[in-house]
Amino acid sequence: MMGEVAGLQGIEVSFLGVLSLGLPPSRAAGDETFRVDHCTAVVHGLREAGDPGLHLTDGGPAVTPAFAAELRAAIESLTQRGILVEPAAGMPAAPGGFEAGLLVDLVQPDVQPAVLDRWLAQQCMEQLLSIPAVYPFLMRQYARAGEFWRRAREAGYAT
Repeated sequence: MMGEVAGLQGIEVSFLGVLSLGLPPSRAAGDETFRVDHCTAVVHGLREAGDPGLHLTDGGPAVTPAFAAELRAAIESLTQRGILVEPAAGMPAAPGGFEAGLLVDLVQPDVQPAVLDRWLAQQCMEQLLSIPAVYPFLMRQYARAGEFWRRAREAGYAT
C-alpha cells in the first residue's frame, strides 16, 4: 500500500480522495455504485489487496458491516479534527459535492459530509490516482459522473 498523506490512516485517504472526485448523490443518479461508501470500499480494497470486492457484501454495491463501522469511525475522526463537517439531515449535498445551483438530491449526512480541507482531500485524490490498480476505477466513476452532470444540466436542474 502507498504511503499515507499528512498522517492520515489509509481509509481516511481513500474516503477523502473519493469525496474529491465530485460524484453525484447515488439517489439522484439512480445508481448505487455512486454511493460514497461503495466507491470508498472499492478503492480501499484495491489499495490494500488489489481486490475491488474485498469490502463489499456479495459483490456490492453494499459494503460489509465491518467496513461500514471502520468508515463511520474514520468520518468521526476526520470530523473531530476539523477536516470534515457532517451536514444536518435533509440539507443539500455538501459544497463541492455538486455544482452550485444544481438542486438534484439530498444526501444522508453519514454518507457524504462536506470537506473543509479541500487541499488535503485533493492530495488524497492525487495519491489514489497514482495507484495503477485504483486509477481505472476512479476514472470510470469520474467519466460517468460527468455524464450525469451533463444530463442534469440539460434537463434543467441548474438554477
